[in-house]
Amino acid sequence: MSTAENPGILPPLGALLLGTHPLRRNDLEADTSALLPAALRDARTRVLTLDAEGRAPIRRLPDPADSETADAAPAHDAAPAATRGVAPTRASARAEIAWAGTAQVAGPLAHLGLAADGAPVLLALPTAQTSGAASTATTAETAAAAPPRRLGLREAAQMLDPEQTGWFTAGLALYRWHEQARHCPRCGAPTDPARAGWARTCTAEGTELFPRTDPAIIAAVVHTDEHGEERILLGRSARWPADRYSAFAGFVEAGESLEAAVAREVGEEAGVRVVRAEYRGSQPWPFPRSLMLGFRAVVAEPGAARPDGTEIARVRWFTRRELAGEVRAGRVRLPGPVSIAHHLIADWYGGTLPEKAPQNPPEKAPETLPQNPEDDSTR
Repeated sequence: MSTAENPGILPPLGALLLGTHPLRRNDLEADTSALLPAALRDARTRVLTLDAEGRAPIRRLPDPADSETADAAPAHDAAPAATRGVAPTRASARAEIAWAGTAQVAGPLAHLGLAADGAPVLLALPTAQTSGAASTATTAETAAAAPPRRLGLREAAQMLDPEQTGWFTAGLALYRWHEQARHCPRCGAPTDPARAGWARTCTAEGTELFPRTDPAIIAAVVHTDEHGEERILLGRSARWPADRYSAFAGFVEAGESLEAAVAREVGEEAGVRVVRAEYRGSQPWPFPRSLMLGFRAVVAEPGAARPDGTEIARVRWFTRRELAGEVRAGRVRLPGPVSIAHHLIADWYGGTLPEKAPQNPPEKAPETLPQNPEDDSTR
């Protein structure tokens, strides 16, 4: 399935905020030696700079339809329910990456690909001296714009257009890998970037290393009783506040299929037996390098549900009506739309997830970009 706004093959969950927008990546099997030199000669080239926390410089976009709100970027919680969980289009984006120019960045670079307009997109790679203080462009076009602020991918993905979110996602995953692959795992010698930043080479043995991705499953656990009543089982991590619930997730173990991982993780964390695992979609999760593979897990014997007491502190079954009531009353908080968990739950729910009913609606939108990211768990 494809659309004009988000071309490409989409999973049953539809267009997620991370990873579903197709990027013009490089063919790494071809000769990559000319990519970076050509990009450095191209005046259009833009560079993504990340700090040590993996945050990018993000600049607010003015709203031309409302001059009074031109300097304010509403936080995620202020977004209308009808748009929550929906990737912003270019026209509706509320912020943009503040790209650097090639002359403003020192150190090694990676060639991420080509933007929709054909401009090369580069990534400033981490070095031992990375301080996160990389400069950003101050051209005549941007001089009068609001100054950028560094935000993590979780916050920025809710405001950027799909293509820029895609570059941030790919750049963050590659950046984190370069941070952790500075030495050869075989001999311990230093490694140097290669293949336009998509590999590293051992300086002693010449061995090529390539970016790793760790597969993890995440499952919406469901059951239908003899009366046709459908329920979803959600869990609360022992690390989370008492009102926060989500789907069940865990890494795939060595020699394990995805379906077997679903059955094992759900059994270990929630105590129920999976009789069918249905694939629903995937999402990159570069915290630091996971690929989340989403499933709907149908279980038998729902009465056996119990938390493991270690990772999961509580499990609860909800009908759609019960889930809506608990969320609107503020007793249950669900994952935000950046996470695939949000979309798995919405997929079962059958539409936009309910939100907490406002108590005292704010008089105006917040005047700053959001600063408090969620934890970097796989949920």
